Amino acid sequence: MRIGYLTYGLDRCPTGIGRYAVELLAALARLPGRHELVLLVTERSDPHGLWARFEHHHLVGCRLLPSLLSIGHMQVGQTAHRYQLDLIHDPNGIAPFLWPGLKIPTLVTIHDAFAFVYPQTQARLDVWRFRNLLPPVARHVAQVITDSAHSRQDLVRFLGLDPGRVCAIALAADARFHPVADAPERQAILQRYGVASPYLLYTGGINPRKNIPRLLEAFSAVRAAHPALRLIIVGKPQWRSAEVQPTIDRLGLGSAVQFTGYVADSDLPALYSAAACFVFPSLYEGFGLPPLEAMACGTPVICSNSSSLPEVVGDAALTVNPYDTSGLAAAIIQVLDEPGLAAALRERGLRRAASFSWERTACETLALYERAHSQASPASTPHGVKG
Repeated sequence: MRIGYLTYGLDRCPTGIGRYAVELLAALARLPGRHELVLLVTERSDPHGLWARFEHHHLVGCRLLPSLLSIGHMQVGQTAHRYQLDLIHDPNGIAPFLWPGLKIPTLVTIHDAFAFVYPQTQARLDVWRFRNLLPPVARHVAQVITDSAHSRQDLVRFLGLDPGRVCAIALAADARFHPVADAPERQAILQRYGVASPYLLYTGGINPRKNIPRLLEAFSAVRAAHPALRLIIVGKPQWRSAEVQPTIDRLGLGSAVQFTGYVADSDLPALYSAAACFVFPSLYEGFGLPPLEAMACGTPVICSNSSSLPEVVGDAALTVNPYDTSGLAAAIIQVLDEPGLAAALRERGLRRAASFSWERTACETLALYERAHSQASPASTPHGVKG
């Protein structure tokens, strides 16, 4: 079976969706079998070294989202026919599958339903795409994949999908995320970013859905009892992030809050491992990789009790109402002041993170590929069925 795999945005700083696309691809390639992975690439460069490992074909002029949403539909169809693909998977949630000549099964991973639940927190193009382009395509693909049972429920509801055609497959933390001992190597990474202990850590995008202003409110309250504590925010500003700096100024936090910008994946385990606590008060997540990565590094985790996050962390984290800044501050103080609780969260977190694996994610995804391929009638495919 020749599996077309669409890549998008991987020549930019990776997001959670980009990490999913890369990790799933690598895990699929490690599985035994005669399947061939064929990349349909939109990027101008290959920072992940994928082009040397996989057969790949460029979708010319489709690097930016508007072009992929327009001419990309035709290019995907033509490429699938030219290179005799048996099915196509879009792991990015774009689903450029409207070309009428596309006669093979298609699968799309839609990671969440943020555009319906919190539309005010996202860019207008993303909201318009989710509400206008995605529903008709999602109803006709062979399979919709999502990251959690909560996202599955939301997608069925908001997109009007058949529940039998929406499958939740959990993600995992990459093997690089593990506890990094307090040694010169870890200290060198912290010094590179100007980070000094003790600190709380947040990693992820900086946008309204991530709830950073309330995190700052809680941090301000915590500093009354822990004045030496700092808050390290790892990530890039995104849409409508202008409220963050005025909140810092209003609370008088000044240099107590540090923004590192983008941090390479290879450096993240050290930052996680050295943190007193990882705090993730997001309002809505399709899965939430950062808390899982933090747990894999042995870091105590506090996160929201909303959307998919309780599915991810189980009993291995403290969960709080993301709108309750007092409750968030109290949870942080509890972890800082109770070494026994912090140690218990570390142990439970390590066990919880180990229960997820990219191998399992890939096996469950490949099973969907095989089912979609077997259910496609020979008459509907231009070149019959391959093994």
